[in-house]
Amino acid sequence: MRRFIGIAAFFAFLLPAAAFAAAPAFPFTFYIHDTTGQNPDTALPAIYQFGATPVGGYTNVVLKAVNTTTSTVYLGTVYAASTNGGAQLNTNFSITGLYQDVSLPPGGSVVFTVNFDPAATGLSTAYLQTSYQVQQNSCNFTSSTPATQCPGGTALVSTMNATGTQPQLVLSYPDPSGSGTDILQPSSATPIGFGNVSLSSSASLTFTLSNESAITLSTPAISVPPPTTFASNPFSLDTSKVPSSLAAGATATFVVTFSPGQTGVVSTNLLLGSNSYKLQGDGIVVADIDALQISYVDSTGVVGLPQAATAINFGQLVAGVSTPAVLKFTVANPNTSYNAVTVPSLAVTGSNFTLSALSGVSSFPAPVAPGSSFTFIITFNPSLSGTSTGTLAIGARAFSLTGLTVTSPLPGLSFQVTPSQLSSQLQGTIAVQLATASTVSVVGTLSMSFTPSVANITSDPAIMFLANSGQQISVSVATGQLLATYNGQSALSFQTGTTAGTLTFSVTFPNTPVYTQSFTIPPAVPQLTSVTAVRSSPNLVVTVNGYDNTYTAGNLGFTFYDTQGNTITPIQLNATSSFQQLFYTNNTAGGAFSFQATFPVTGDVTRVGSVLVTVTNSAGQATSTVNFQ
Repeated sequence: MRRFIGIAAFFAFLLPAAAFAAAPAFPFTFYIHDTTGQNPDTALPAIYQFGATPVGGYTNVVLKAVNTTTSTVYLGTVYAASTNGGAQLNTNFSITGLYQDVSLPPGGSVVFTVNFDPAATGLSTAYLQTSYQVQQNSCNFTSSTPATQCPGGTALVSTMNATGTQPQLVLSYPDPSGSGTDILQPSSATPIGFGNVSLSSSASLTFTLSNESAITLSTPAISVPPPTTFASNPFSLDTSKVPSSLAAGATATFVVTFSPGQTGVVSTNLLLGSNSYKLQGDGIVVADIDALQISYVDSTGVVGLPQAATAINFGQLVAGVSTPAVLKFTVANPNTSYNAVTVPSLAVTGSNFTLSALSGVSSFPAPVAPGSSFTFIITFNPSLSGTSTGTLAIGARAFSLTGLTVTSPLPGLSFQVTPSQLSSQLQGTIAVQLATASTVSVVGTLSMSFTPSVANITSDPAIMFLANSGQQISVSVATGQLLATYNGQSALSFQTGTTAGTLTFSVTFPNTPVYTQSFTIPPAVPQLTSVTAVRSSPNLVVTVNGYDNTYTAGNLGFTFYDTQGNTITPIQLNATSSFQQLFYTNNTAGGAFSFQATFPVTGDVTRVGSVLVTVTNSAGQATSTVNFQ
């Protein structure tokens, strides 16, 4: 489902209520809204009571504002004030998911969330208020002339009471200055910093989780997900000392270590239950060996950027059936380096890992000049089932290696994916093929998972199998068959969504290693799937549907032409903040978007013949020219 951006906000200005002769009746009715659709909307009471919320946690309520008049209305700013009628915000409350300054027709509505995130204990009261205008006669929402301005005002929607209580689980870590302990607040914009760390070194922080309640509490899940899809995780997590529950007053510690394998600032999140804490470290060059850029590519062409904190995974092999797993590594000295870097040695340990095909250097120590590189291959080919481990050492820089071998009653598995090169907003097919006819009948699971390359995005709900609108599907193999099937079909349709990243298919059968294959969905310029332009005197209305798989759309351009094809005027708008709200607040539609821009016109709108629309993101620019209807 596409969501709507009101682009008119970027050039329409709401005048103060005092500029109008009289404030009309409040045009909105506010409801408490169930986003799942299981419960009907209920009227928002004049006084709304949030549940008690521990400091460091949050509660929220989803509201729907409906235009219950027969006129078009203009929803201005919605805010939680500290006093009734005041403009100062109550910082314990926030509004998210609302695209403000938007025109709504009769019956039109917007949905948004009011959040209570207490910074201290005690009662907190906020006054939910909104400004508005009502279309009457020929008034103009964006007019700066008193005679043509639309009447409006500011109204109190509801008084919201909430109580902050003592925190239950508190996360802390030693203050970087050494002066004590810092209590961490979730969702803080300030990252927990690991500082500058050499690519040949690491830095660790010990976190303490404290139960400050009077009862035993279950320990929430703790994780540190990879920051991007194209690099393994430079952060490792040790929770070996964390129990499954904490008694009243008890504490537990865990350690996060930053061991970068690449230069540059890296950010991710420490996830503690539903709370998120931003982590940040900077991989830097200290020793000459740190300047080398190390990467590898697998047999499918997917590039990996190894991090010292995470083992390089060769995947799973079936003993006696699968071909060896091969990764080709490149070690490069960038053109920007000032001098050659001498690599003293290159070694691979682990009985099931072998080094071969060295190219670019003949022996070690070996100098690598700026702009030069060398390559080599590491092969994983175990003789026995089980987990294998090893180490790749490039001078002082070390990377762990891992691989798994299992035995299986099924012959080797592979995927047939059509088309072979995937892109966003695509429907393709996948088939699970066996190397030889199966000697057994077995049922397994075909799964698809997606790792976005867009920072702070974890999924795309449009990525699914079409047969069941899910990301898992049961497949079966009959004796004597070469293909797995679902309801008798071997070619299963799927769609790729609207987000750049890596799409991974996995198939699992009993006593069989998971077979996986990944496909890169590259970043692309915005795709405009439909553009319409309508004259609605005294306005021109342009509606655009499309998607941006980079989530970086921002600059919009509108160049108008008269009916003779002559340029009237170009208009440039920076819609970055609205697109960011759309993509990063309660996103249920991936990179899909829909926006409508309304342009007030002084004069005859029928003289405007067409408009050239441009939408720009980090990958480039998309254009579309349409005639006005």
